[in-house]
Amino acid sequence: MRKTIALVALSLLLVNCDGLFNGTKKIVIKGKVSSASKINGSRVSASTKGFSLSDAKKVLIFYGNKYELFNINSDGSFTGKAVVGSATAVVFLTGNNQYIGNLFCSGLNVLPLVNLSEGENTQIDLSTLTLNGTQVVPANNPIGNEIKLSDSEITFMQDVGAYYETLSKNLDMDNDNSPDILDGKQIRINSMTNMFAGAWGTDHKAPDMFDPAQFSINTSMRIAGAIGMYDKNFNATLSGPSDNPYNDINQSHGAQAQDEFIFGFQRTTTQGGGLNQYPSQPFKDGLYSFQLNKNQLYTFNFSNINMQNHLLIIKPTIHTDNNGYITKISYEFVFPDGSIANPRNLIQGYIRSQINNNNTQLYEGYHLYGTFYAGDNYDYYNEKISKKIKLSEVQQCNFAYIDILGNEYEYSWRATK
Repeated sequence: MRKTIALVALSLLLVNCDGLFNGTKKIVIKGKVSSASKINGSRVSASTKGFSLSDAKKVLIFYGNKYELFNINSDGSFTGKAVVGSATAVVFLTGNNQYIGNLFCSGLNVLPLVNLSEGENTQIDLSTLTLNGTQVVPANNPIGNEIKLSDSEITFMQDVGAYYETLSKNLDMDNDNSPDILDGKQIRINSMTNMFAGAWGTDHKAPDMFDPAQFSINTSMRIAGAIGMYDKNFNATLSGPSDNPYNDINQSHGAQAQDEFIFGFQRTTTQGGGLNQYPSQPFKDGLYSFQLNKNQLYTFNFSNINMQNHLLIIKPTIHTDNNGYITKISYEFVFPDGSIANPRNLIQGYIRSQINNNNTQLYEGYHLYGTFYAGDNYDYYNEKISKKIKLSEVQQCNFAYIDILGNEYEYSWRATK
């Protein structure tokens, strides 16, 4: 029998290498599951499988492809740990790993462990937890208390997090009645977008950005997992949605990134816009099938959102010396409404900058993949350019990042005409 497991934040692509979390700071997450049949006179809700939180024996805490299992004590209490800077899913399981529900706070299905309260002993105390369907709701909501986020940042995560909402059945994509992440067979699905954003700024002129409502956004679907799962002699395929399959899905790229395989899939289009690297036609909501090798088929639910309204935009200014050579690039981060955004709370890893002359790449900064947390000393606002490049020779600059939920964004900027 196919097991339905609801987990909204399964497909977070937050790390690509087993060693990346070694030595990083962790924070304690603790709480207590309710074993009572009623709370404050109201009946405690059961999950869609008929479980209550009193059936919970384990807590699965995971971020990207890293996880730890923690036992729930006989009194219902538990204590676990997660990496600071991650978007962490907290999932409650029965003794034989059947899904009950996952933590739900401020409209989010993950805990964004960023901008934490000061102090070495900071911890997340969820207090008493109750179940509403598959949402495990804490008496103490840490978002706004231990986790300091602005209303705009919370809204951004809620809106972009809607991408994962219909992925809630994807914890067991190979349909073997066991959570994929516990078997080391997790597949992660993410959105990739790119767009032409306007003309970069200089020492004498501010960036000239298009109206974000007019961005022509190109989209594709990225599928990633452990390299050991992939048969390199087999051409991976994607099909769907099951109710009305597309006939224009193509593999845009396939790559090995450290210990991972990464595939990009796109839909053929004649529409222009953006970088023309990916098509502008999105994938609609539905059930998709991913064939990774001859013997293994994965099925997953996919939900698309209107990225037009949910962007963290990089606005660059390129600085030069008296001879016209680039010395550094400074960045501003804004939401589509023009309000200022804090990249440290919303971006994982580094920003990847690329400086190009037509089809020739003159400079590339940090790598986009392979580093989950850039560190407290990383400067998101300034990048020094030591290579001698004359600004007059530059036609295009691209700036890319991965958000805390694992989606990838790239903005292309050109010189003022």
